Amino acid sequence: MLSVLRGAGRGCLTSNRHLGTNYFSIGCGGATGVSGGLVTAPIFFQHPTKRHLARRSLDLYTELAHLGRFRVIDNDDVELIDCPSEMLARWPFLQTEDILLALYSPEDVALDPVALCQELAKQAQLAGAHIYENCAVEEVLLGDERQIYAVNTGGGLVETPRFVDASGIFAHTTIPVYFQWTGTVMAKSLPFRHIQTAAYPCTYTYIHSTKLPTGSVSDTTPIFNDLDGNVMMRATGFKTLCAGFPEDGIRPLARQNASQGARGYYVLNGLNGQGLSLAGGLGELLANWICDGIPEIDVAHLDVGRFLELHANSQYLMERVPEIAAMTYSNMYNSHQFHSARNLRMSPIYHQLRDAGAMFGEIMGYERPLWFEQNPKPERNALFRGQDALVGRPIWFDSVAAEYEACRERVGLVDMSSFTKFDIMGPDVVRFLQYLCSANIDRPIGTTVYTGMQHERGGYVTDCTLSRLSETSYFMVAPTIQQERCMTWMKYWAKKMNATVHIQDVTGMYTALDVVGPSSRYLMADVTEMSMSTTDFPTFRCQEINIGMATGIRAISVTHCGELGWVIYIPNEVAQNVYERIVEAGREYSLLHAGYYTLRQLRIEKFYVYWGQDIDATVTPVECGRSFRVDFKPDEYEALRHAFRVDFTKDFIGKPALVRQLERGVSKRFVQLLVDNHDKDTDPWPQGGETLFR
Repeated sequence: MLSVLRGAGRGCLTSNRHLGTNYFSIGCGGATGVSGGLVTAPIFFQHPTKRHLARRSLDLYTELAHLGRFRVIDNDDVELIDCPSEMLARWPFLQTEDILLALYSPEDVALDPVALCQELAKQAQLAGAHIYENCAVEEVLLGDERQIYAVNTGGGLVETPRFVDASGIFAHTTIPVYFQWTGTVMAKSLPFRHIQTAAYPCTYTYIHSTKLPTGSVSDTTPIFNDLDGNVMMRATGFKTLCAGFPEDGIRPLARQNASQGARGYYVLNGLNGQGLSLAGGLGELLANWICDGIPEIDVAHLDVGRFLELHANSQYLMERVPEIAAMTYSNMYNSHQFHSARNLRMSPIYHQLRDAGAMFGEIMGYERPLWFEQNPKPERNALFRGQDALVGRPIWFDSVAAEYEACRERVGLVDMSSFTKFDIMGPDVVRFLQYLCSANIDRPIGTTVYTGMQHERGGYVTDCTLSRLSETSYFMVAPTIQQERCMTWMKYWAKKMNATVHIQDVTGMYTALDVVGPSSRYLMADVTEMSMSTTDFPTFRCQEINIGMATGIRAISVTHCGELGWVIYIPNEVAQNVYERIVEAGREYSLLHAGYYTLRQLRIEKFYVYWGQDIDATVTPVECGRSFRVDFKPDEYEALRHAFRVDFTKDFIGKPALVRQLERGVSKRFVQLLVDNHDKDTDPWPQGGETLFR
């Protein structure tokens, strides 16, 4: 099958090399970035996905070097050195007076990037790829359902269902994308638009010196890496190289996968100075992704689906990019919050929450309260920036402890407006959702179901709640970060199933307030003037209610943390009125505002999983203890029927993979561990992703 790739760098050529064995590919010349030739060792990448990609890149370069095509200069063993004399033994020119610890990298390598590109191009051509230089991509043509059907190049029109933009620093140069409507007797061109990606051009500093005298420096001389200054120096028998990192970049992580603006439009850009280290692995990953339809590893933090259209805004990028580039080699923990481009998306009650002491964190451009300061000062900065310290209790500990107690003993109020929300309706909605969801969603009107959407290998696409509003309509709530991915996934399967459904993103239409705690039943009864008993409003129910003068409020008896309570979805135009009524009525029950951190602490005790940390595309319901939410054939798994609540037969995406896993067993399991003798003030605090030894 024909594919067109725009670019001539390492990522593009690696994809071309792999696609050549499965596809007939054409590489249209773009830009070959200037590179210092340094390949950072996999050990330096914090995220396991990036470590995997760096390892695959290194394996590729080593393989090509063994063929004698170009030279790779590498080191031997990794060492962590705290002895000045040992440091000097490896680098005699090092000033050790103020250095406490040095890391001798094992697998940092240096190579000729131009020779590498030439060899990759040769390998791609041997695999069947056709490469055309000085051939610009002028237009990308879309047909029905925004599917690519052709690419217009400087050498002519190429019919293809897939286009890969791997043009690196030139990715910001937009390509006109034309939409075509095809009727029975005519074809009509519609005005073009641009496919926008959250990319911004980088600048690069690249300095070459003249050759050093032969033999003056050993080929195995290590790299001197000033991690604080982000300056690299490399001396070999051939040359001395000093390369600074990009002044302006995009994100410190790559962009890849299909663009949300067009079907078949793939993006492989945004390597931000890490091209040699990651491009080989990314090119292979994208090629396999295009061929198989599913990535082999978790790529949630690389997928372009983690961005919304707002991230492609030029002003947003101008504010955020300089901060991003400076953190390319920084350790960004789960608690990290940026300084720039803040206060973009806010709920209607943002200012009331700020006055109540909220400290906000940003996700998908949305400011949501992380915790509430006790006795806040009138004039204060309400935006949390930076990240938690590695050692000692975080600054929010006492506040979250008080909020936690309120939610467990009395009642708390949590703003959950940032969560993704969809209205899904149409005559085929039940058939459509039954196949997408692993749980049975064909329940009575007013029922809410917690379910996962699995891909073909059984892993999670997302987890969500679905509330049935009528015979032909559902209300879906999913994690904030999944807003674009959920829409893309559902639209893809609606087309594939030929299902008549309408999917509307209503995330920005509702303010969501979570009323949590044992007193929530009484507080809700007061503000709604209706019975909230277990008989009249049981758990996992959805009902439209009124609060004061406000109507059209959707109340769902699911709190996402396992405590008693309701999440109420309020139309934005009446949100302030409803919020004030709840706060006023809550004084009788000592209501306390609570942030997202409290919600996360509460869910841990109830063994509720958290998207992106506990579950992702590589985790199945069987592995994370959620197969009790999945419907299997009861007569085949009678022994598991009660343990996993297997009591209904239906087909869904990924079922065969989960059936095989139940039969063969699992190789990993989601468990909880209790850390003994942990000193909150002097011991390190887990940040996520740490290795556990036994």
